[in-house]
Amino acid sequence: MRALPILIATASLAAASPAPVAAQAFMFESGTSLLAKCRNKAPEYALACTAYIVGVVDGIRKDSFIGRGRPICWPDKMSADDARRTVVAYLERWPDQRRGPASVLVSVALNERYPCQK
Repeated sequence: MRALPILIATASLAAASPAPVAAQAFMFESGTSLLAKCRNKAPEYALACTAYIVGVVDGIRKDSFIGRGRPICWPDKMSADDARRTVVAYLERWPDQRRGPASVLVSVALNERYPCQK
């Protein structure tokens, strides 16, 4: 008998609670946070910037290699510094894009610089 009042109270609380807000996609880095690291003159930040970009590049190349990604036309011997400069230039040129996931922006920046020939 005691369960009925608890059940009614729980049901009325659930009905009165607002619907949960849709969760945003999780991202380790945004374009803003990546650019801040890349602009920082401290060596550990420069390393973090370059390492992040190289990790994204490796991940995209892996997906392409195993047939799960779109074709990419980046140079085979692209240096880490070249990738970093390309990404930083893109983020500086398009400030409105910086709120997006850095991993996506790395791909967009490199695809813009090295488009596939049609």
